[in-house]
Amino acid sequence: GYKYSRTSSQVLLKFRAAPINPSDYNQVEGKYPIRPALPAVGGNEGSATVLEVGSNVRDLRPGDTVIPAYAGFGTWRTHCVTEETSVKKIPSNLSVAASAMFAVNPCTAYRMIEDYQKPSPGGWMIQNGANSGVGRAVIQLSRAQGIRTVNIIRDRENVEDLRRELLDIGADVVFTSSQRGEMEDFCKENTPRLALNMVGGRETIQLLKCLGENSHLVTYGAMSNSPMSVPFGLQVFKDITLHSYWMTRWTKKHARTELEDEMFGRIAEFYQSGELTPTPYKENSFHDFAEALDNAYKVKQLFVVDKTLSDPRSFGE
Repeated sequence: GYKYSRTSSQVLLKFRAAPINPSDYNQVEGKYPIRPALPAVGGNEGSATVLEVGSNVRDLRPGDTVIPAYAGFGTWRTHCVTEETSVKKIPSNLSVAASAMFAVNPCTAYRMIEDYQKPSPGGWMIQNGANSGVGRAVIQLSRAQGIRTVNIIRDRENVEDLRRELLDIGADVVFTSSQRGEMEDFCKENTPRLALNMVGGRETIQLLKCLGENSHLVTYGAMSNSPMSVPFGLQVFKDITLHSYWMTRWTKKHARTELEDEMFGRIAEFYQSGELTPTPYKENSFHDFAEALDNAYKVKQLFVVDKTLSDPRSFGE
């Protein structure tokens, strides 16, 4: 069994599931700003069920579903004992996948839409990396609020299958990165005022070309691993304001505030209504961690604790 000790202010958690995100890779590589002391448990996102609470715990009860209150918690495990203040309660009626992928991609998408010149219903925004976890959340949250999206994906095999997949979840139009002329012509008639930049590098130029005057570009990733290109004329003469966004920084500033509570409530409502669905994923046992890590950039990988605990390898020889 699971051996542990617990103080009166602590809770015993059994994790439900935890995804592999790009930030997890960066943390393992030592490239992420949050560097826990070693030895450490990987995983910045996931959900857990409260099994036991100490006598001085006020706001949590056995059976509650919780997520980490901060990045670097270490979610790639089956159980843990932690302080009540280190976790945040979310609705217990969400699916395992929805609760495990609640705090990073949907919240990042929600905040960037809300906080940087949010388009009015019927208005347009543009994003690259549209098939990423954040990109899919942007599409769905925008559609739910009547905002229209121009979406850019990389050229690849089976690109039409991916285009149809994104259109099916609410994208208004999907271009590949090589369709520059068609994209720019479309945006002249349907001008975005907000751009979300996950790719960085020279792909930033395409977003700037498609934006109208007095617009905003928000960079939240650098998947190209190249310096971001921002030509003087495109930024200055079109009066485009550049922003950076990091969910961890926002959480440090707004943790346990009404603004965070409102965001969590809205994300939960979108999941419950079906307007927001989890990124497509593959379930894994922790025993298959090597394969999951190898394939994490091909399809979202989700460590599922019950799958691990029922795995014969969990019982030894």
